[in-house]
Amino acid sequence: MAFFTWTDDFLTGIDIVDRQHRRLVELINAATPALLDFSPERQNERLALFRGLTDYASEHFHTEEELMRVQGVDARVLDHHRQSHGKLLQDVLDWKARLSRADALAGQEFLGFLAGWLLFHVLGEDQAMGRQVRAIQAGMAAERAYEAAKGGYLWPSQAVLGRTITSVYTRLSGQMREIDRHGRQLEEQLNSRTAELLAMADDLRRARDAAETASQAKSRFLGMVGHELRTPMNAIIGFTELMRKAGLPAKEEDMAGKVLSAAEQLVGLVDGLIEFTRNEPGQAAPFALRLVMTEACQVPFAAARAKGLAAAMEIPDDLPPYLHGDARRIAVVIRQLAANAAKFTARGSIRVRAETLGTAPDGAIALRISVTDSGIGIPADKQAGLFNAFHQLDDSPTRRYGGVGLGLALTRQAARMMGADIDMQSNPGKGSVFWMDLHLSPAVGRTAAATPATEPTQPAKPLPATMDGAAIVHRLEKLLSEDDIRAAEVLAENQAFLQSALDWRFETLARQIAGFEYDKALLTLREWVKSHPSQPPLKGR
Repeated sequence: MAFFTWTDDFLTGIDIVDRQHRRLVELINAATPALLDFSPERQNERLALFRGLTDYASEHFHTEEELMRVQGVDARVLDHHRQSHGKLLQDVLDWKARLSRADALAGQEFLGFLAGWLLFHVLGEDQAMGRQVRAIQAGMAAERAYEAAKGGYLWPSQAVLGRTITSVYTRLSGQMREIDRHGRQLEEQLNSRTAELLAMADDLRRARDAAETASQAKSRFLGMVGHELRTPMNAIIGFTELMRKAGLPAKEEDMAGKVLSAAEQLVGLVDGLIEFTRNEPGQAAPFALRLVMTEACQVPFAAARAKGLAAAMEIPDDLPPYLHGDARRIAVVIRQLAANAAKFTARGSIRVRAETLGTAPDGAIALRISVTDSGIGIPADKQAGLFNAFHQLDDSPTRRYGGVGLGLALTRQAARMMGADIDMQSNPGKGSVFWMDLHLSPAVGRTAAATPATEPTQPAKPLPATMDGAAIVHRLEKLLSEDDIRAAEVLAENQAFLQSALDWRFETLARQIAGFEYDKALLTLREWVKSHPSQPPLKGR
């Protein structure tokens, strides 16, 4: 955008003078950016302006003096122009010296000076001179033409107003150009930053793809390694169990027991390491919480009962039978916490409990799963690093408890992958409670058979008179009498038959087995047999 716009108001009617005036306006417009952006890099443009002004003044003043001499204008006009032209040359030299001192405001002020020159000399004095020349050419006397042209000069009040307007216009123009310059700089910075962000986004996308590929490769590798390690270990465990049942001498049986214990610990360690390095997000799907808790508690509860501990599981009856969530990670949390409870409890009991805490803001069920024990407890100074990987509660060379310190780290990792966390309270010598709070939605479209609150009036369905049915019942009774966790497997494998035979008692029996209440389950099963005297007798009845 030009600082000055050439209009017909600048015309004097004298062609050569108008051409020179127009060249002056173009010269000033071309140099305006260098005057407003007073940077050292534009010094050559400012020097070119001064050379142009000097050349213009020399040519223009000579042209006007020759014109006035030839036309015979009043001597007062010629004297005034000479003084005005001389002052302009001196002012230009002074401005050149000031601008050489790198005065940041000098450029704007010099532009204001040039605007004033155009206003007073070109629009004022040269317009008046042009009218005098045209009047003389029309036959008017020089003195009379001078008096007639006086109205073309600016009076002092007009001059003050003109200078004020010129100064304001110059400063506003400078500020607008400065804003425009900053705008261009911001646009350049924005474009540059946008390009950087796009490049970063591409890098992040490539890094994400590489990480996903690496994670998939790691999962495949861990799955393969886990399989390759578990296969021989399962053989060792299986053959060792067979050896112990083969009637070995006491010394050899003790050695076989140690081999079996070490093998089971190694399998547990491998499983823990693989699970700890697995950080892929789980898949939420419908699952039966009772079944997940039952399966997760089987091994820890068996270990607890082998030590003479009481082990119980509690699930509220009003909980929906099917929930939507990550069953695998929920099982990991329950299994690890229950295993720790059994490991660090010498007397008393352990309890795994699920309880509802109300409804979450999103409409899901607020569920708390807790594990309580009466074990050794955890000192306050040991609790801070409890969830760190490879942390040992007792790291002395003579420590009583085995393991590599991954259990609680694995538990917290699994909980956090579900958007939850693990909290705990503990009193040394009294026991501990660990819990996890989850928000789980009921699984839509999944139902479970209801358990009647009272015994129905209809007669129970009789057990089919087949040896297979009797064998199933005898097998289940034997496992329950021995507190064998495989009772849950027999129940699941023969669910259709047992549900048909036991009718409403089946739900009671299933709930008792899931809660490891084997004594109660055995009584339930025997009560059914008593009500059917035609069925084959149970052993030990």
